[in-house]
Amino acid sequence: MSVILVMLIVFGLLVLAVKVWKKSKILSLGLTAPVFLGLFFIGYVVYNSWYQTTPESLKVTVQKEKQRYTLSGVWVKPLDAYRFVTDYIVIYVPYNTEVSNVKRNRYKNYNEMDDEGLEAAARYSIKDEISSDLHPYIFDIEATKEFTVSFDLSENLNPKDMKAYYVHIREEPMSSLEFWFKKIRIN
Repeated sequence: MSVILVMLIVFGLLVLAVKVWKKSKILSLGLTAPVFLGLFFIGYVVYNSWYQTTPESLKVTVQKEKQRYTLSGVWVKPLDAYRFVTDYIVIYVPYNTEVSNVKRNRYKNYNEMDDEGLEAAARYSIKDEISSDLHPYIFDIEATKEFTVSFDLSENLNPKDMKAYYVHIREEPMSSLEFWFKKIRIN
């Protein structure tokens, strides 16, 4: 709605500037300055509605030291403006395995979010990818340029028996949440 209003104002100012040009060139130029600001605003909104990060935009490295795993990620391309404040790392392990000693960068106001609803939505949208004999652990992280998540697994776990995913959430105004997933190679 605000984009349409800005477009109407820009168009009106442009028409007014053309009509006033013969009478006062300074006033006409003064009327065109807000036109450029309006065009910049419209361009910004259109670009951010169009631009979305993709799984290829995220580079994740995995380090293993004994039973401690560290996932480090960096965005190669800029994050989209309509991203949600948190993303998730989802780790699927056999049911008898515990994920412990988890350390990650979290969103500063994570206790004010509806994290149960978000986790349920993330779990629901990724459930087709995973077999039912694995147990999911979902860890929220702040969606920033770089992130690090570290956790401990039992020593007897074979890395081939687990799966890990990065879940990115996008929330465009007046739209529902959108998810994409990037599989993280542990072994």
